[in-house]
Amino acid sequence: MTDLVDVNSIQRIGDILSVRMGYDIADIIWEPPYDAPLELKIEHYLYNCKTHQGDAVALMNVDGEGRVTDSLMTADIVRRKSDFAIDEQKAQRFDKLCQLPAGKTFTALGHFVPAAHKKPSTVLGPSMPELSNNNPQWLEKVPLSPAIERQAQSLIKPWAMPRFKQIRYTEVSALGKINVQLDAQPDGYIRKLEDYDIWKVQRLTLGNQLQLKFTMSISYGSTVLNTLQTDLRFPLSKGQRYQAEWQTIDSDKKVTAANLRCEVTEEGDAQRIAPEFSGKYLLVECHSTNEGQQDSSSKLAWLQEFNLFVPVAQQLGDKPESLVKLEKVKVIR
Repeated sequence: MTDLVDVNSIQRIGDILSVRMGYDIADIIWEPPYDAPLELKIEHYLYNCKTHQGDAVALMNVDGEGRVTDSLMTADIVRRKSDFAIDEQKAQRFDKLCQLPAGKTFTALGHFVPAAHKKPSTVLGPSMPELSNNNPQWLEKVPLSPAIERQAQSLIKPWAMPRFKQIRYTEVSALGKINVQLDAQPDGYIRKLEDYDIWKVQRLTLGNQLQLKFTMSISYGSTVLNTLQTDLRFPLSKGQRYQAEWQTIDSDKKVTAANLRCEVTEEGDAQRIAPEFSGKYLLVECHSTNEGQQDSSSKLAWLQEFNLFVPVAQQLGDKPESLVKLEKVKVIR
């Protein structure tokens, strides 16, 4: 690690010295708790030249593309003040800068030029789930109980096995845009990746409705289905009603309850959902409650050609219903 001084940022106002320090990391590292990738650290200090005391007021991690990947300021940096105390070596450097005549431009060895083609660190690599391209490895570490496995398999086989390899689309609604990737597994489960740009969410689902497992790219933990009671049966038919009650358990052993009530209300042409789809769909209207969250309602299209639920509309609490449009649909059969 190479210590740097941002010479253009040095200011002296009365007894207060303002200066930014940089630390060029030899490798590309990922810093916990959010696996922020970085090659350069920047720390902004205010230092009293008279009392020889000071504090960091802002810190940033910067990656090789010049993007700020993590930062600390205001209340967060006050909370962690002891982590960035000015040590003796840094105080000596600041005291030297305090001796500069007012108005004089400080010069050093030259402009900082970052090293090209840094290698990823073999020590401080990512420790959170790597979910890119819907990688299944992380959720495979968290098994379902034998009872839940048997129950889920009995619901899928033989009438709800996915009839596709992969489906991608962008989900567009009043809540924003989400890039979605659905991968059908040989066991009949559908592995879903939701890309929110800053983070990713991965779910193992039954038909893209009932969630069996869950994890996020910004969390070490995962959530697994613990109990399930349902009268859901496939194949679905118009007028059918079904419900589900379940409990999930997370990595901290916290148990959360939820339930779902659905009715199959009408039939339509799947190309109305997206031109890339074929066959018929059944519209399924659902209301769900989840402990600790607002109640929600949704309308889903069960694509009979693919054995898959896709969203049509959603409503959170008493807010207006928001239609969901699927764009950039790609189907691999």
